[in-house]
Amino acid sequence: MNSFGFFFDLFLIFITITMIKFFKPIIIVLFAIMLTSCAEINQSLDRSKTVNLSSVKLGMSKNDVQKQLRKKPDNIIAAKNYPDTNTLIEVVQYSEWGNADGKPIESYWLYFVNDKLDKWEKASKDHKPWI
Repeated sequence: MNSFGFFFDLFLIFITITMIKFFKPIIIVLFAIMLTSCAEINQSLDRSKTVNLSSVKLGMSKNDVQKQLRKKPDNIIAAKNYPDTNTLIEVVQYSEWGNADGKPIESYWLYFVNDKLDKWEKASKDHKPWI
């Protein structure tokens, strides 16, 4: 039996294990960076989409509106539950965003009553949503 070949094989196994232990944290960090950058790209692509309200119809659910507009809402502006009438009102904001300054060009409030679109209007700094 060739003892040189045996020790060489042991040396290669040792080097492989050492390399894996050394590079594992680096690979994990690179993978985390890749995931977060993909999320940022996805969010910027979603923000660049326009808000085409002509494709939206009264009575649509929140999910149907989101699918039709092909973008996620910015946030929920207001919500109120009326337990006497079993009515939940939510006001959801959709915005078209500017490219350079990062500010919305136009924002819209969509009013959902029991998960059905009831009305929409342009967002205004002069008044709060009616609920």
